[in-house]
Formats: sequence, structure tokens, C-alpha cells
Amino acid sequence: MSVTIKKTNAKVSASELAYVNKNLDKLKNFLRSENNIHVELQNITKHKTGLIARAEITIMPKPGIYADAFGNDFFEAIDLCIPKIKEQLMKNKDRVVSQRRRLGAKRKRSA
Repeated sequence: MSVTIKKTNAKVSASELAYVNKNLDKLKNFLRSENNIHVELQNITKHKTGLIARAEITIMPKPGIYADAFGNDFFEAIDLCIPKIKEQLMKNKDRVVSQRRRLGAKRKRSA
């Protein structure tokens, strides 16, 4: 599993890097070793609200899972993004497990 963290128009600080890695560890039960995780952090300037942070997480290659979230800072945006990714990973894993069980039951009945 390889993780790429990119921050638009700035460098990723050590605290942001540690925070992203700590939160991605929550997802390691659902990921395979060949998955590539791409995290992009971006500052967006809004007219009246000021500076807003955006976090985007993409997991490739097989499932193609994507989530993004907006927050007041990067930590809040990441906190909002992780549950979205976890839900998609759980849904995918449940689908694969139920297909495997259905196939096994079908083979058992035919034997």
C-alpha cells in the first residue's frame, strides 16, 4: 500500500502528514497491499467566508473509491472524508464476501 500526499500551492507540514497517516491506519483492514492511496489537500478562498480547506482521497486501482470534504482547516476536512471512504470500503468488502458465500452455497447444493 503506497500513500501519496499532495498539497496544492504549499508544502505538507509534518503535523498534517502524521495526521493523515494516523487516520489512514483506521482503513488498513479494508485495503490490500496493491492499493494506491492519493490524498490531496487544497486551500480554497471564498469571497465572504474566507479560507476553506478541501481534502480529497482516492483509492485505486480496483475499487476506484473517491471522497472529498470541505472544512475550516485540513484536519476537519480529513475527519469528514475518512468516514465516507470507510463506508465505501465496507460496502465493497460486504459485496465480495456475500458473493463468495453465495457461490460456496451453490457449489455445496450441486455436489
